[in-house]
This record gives sequence, structure tokens and C-alpha cells, in this order.
Amino acid sequence: MKLDDVVRLNELFDAYGELLTNYQRDVLSDFLKYNLTFSEIAENRKVSRQASFMVLNKCIKKLEDFEEKVGAVKAKKEYKENVSKALSLLEKGNTQSAIDILKKEG
Repeated sequence: MKLDDVVRLNELFDAYGELLTNYQRDVLSDFLKYNLTFSEIAENRKVSRQASFMVLNKCIKKLEDFEEKVGAVKAKKEYKENVSKALSLLEKGNTQSAIDILKKEG
């Protein structure tokens, strides 16, 4: 898994992790926070490597489905980008443009 994919998965997990079952949340946490492999997760949980792989894939799909329906991660990213743009405009003395960007956020 690429670093960008891991970062996105962490963002999704932060936003929607509470919507997973305890078991799914624990397995995904082992993968993301402790950087365990499928084999290590399987060994720790006394399941097959295939089972740990399937649970992780199901978690990822669920998190992506939540994001598709709710859009919280996308909204947060857009909000941060707009605030950053507004700050940049303020630093350049372009107050009205910054205000216009921030009004769209409200």
C-alpha cells in the first residue's frame, strides 16, 4: 500500500472508525497504528492470513462507502484549503477576497 493510500485510510478511520464493529476497528488499528502485516494480525488474532486480509478489505470498503455518502473527509480538506487561501490573501493585504472565501465556508 502506498503512503498516500495509508494517509487517506487514516483520515477515513479517524472520521468513520466508530462506525465499524469493535473487531474491525481493532484489526484496522493493528494495521494502521502498529503497522502489522496480514500475517502478524492473523497470528495475534488466531485467524488465517486470508481472514485478516478479508476483514481489512471489508473495513476499507466500508470506510470508502461512508465517505462517498457523507463526504466528511473531503469537506474537511476543502475547508482547510479555503482557510489557507484566505490566510494567504490576508497576508498579501487582499482582505475582501479573503472575506469572500470565508463567507462561502459559512
